[in-house]
Amino acid sequence: RIVGQVFETYWIVEYGEKMFIIDQHAAHEKVLFERTMKSLKAKENISQELNPPMILNLSLREGELVKKYHAEFARAGYEIEEFGGNDYAVHTVPYDLYKLAREDMLMEMIDTLADDGNIRGGSELIMERIASMSCKAAVKGNNRLSIREANTLIDELLALDNPYHCPHGRPTIISMSKYELENKFKRIV
Repeated sequence: RIVGQVFETYWIVEYGEKMFIIDQHAAHEKVLFERTMKSLKAKENISQELNPPMILNLSLREGELVKKYHAEFARAGYEIEEFGGNDYAVHTVPYDLYKLAREDMLMEMIDTLADDGNIRGGSELIMERIASMSCKAAVKGNNRLSIREANTLIDELLALDNPYHCPHGRPTIISMSKYELENKFKRIV
């Protein structure tokens, strides 16, 4: 049961003999990331159409990278095609990341491929960028969520195989048992 929220960022939940404190940003980031990764693995990623499409003006090298990793971009939910000259049209973006359908985000991903693509695999880099985008798309601390929204988020988080850390390794949940709490208040002798 949700007890309440503190600092418009952390939800306090009572379950059995434990109290949990859940960071809403880290929890939402984890849920978005896992949802996106699951749909990528199942090859059922849902894309959101951009109308009008986003037009990217790419260098020759960037255009080559988009062509080289076309399948990986498509698997992630991006539909990108040549538009003429150095221009490329982005027709779709990953559904969960629609809010971040900005040229600078996609250009960051392409630049990362240009910098590190030969060191690590392109697929791995694209997935890392999607993790980073999940962070940017997640609800922030100090953003007010309703109890209903928090319940939905917490239910989704707890349904994950590993709900305890965000994709960057930060904790999503910390817990304290009733015994630990009573010990802190010197009720245990």
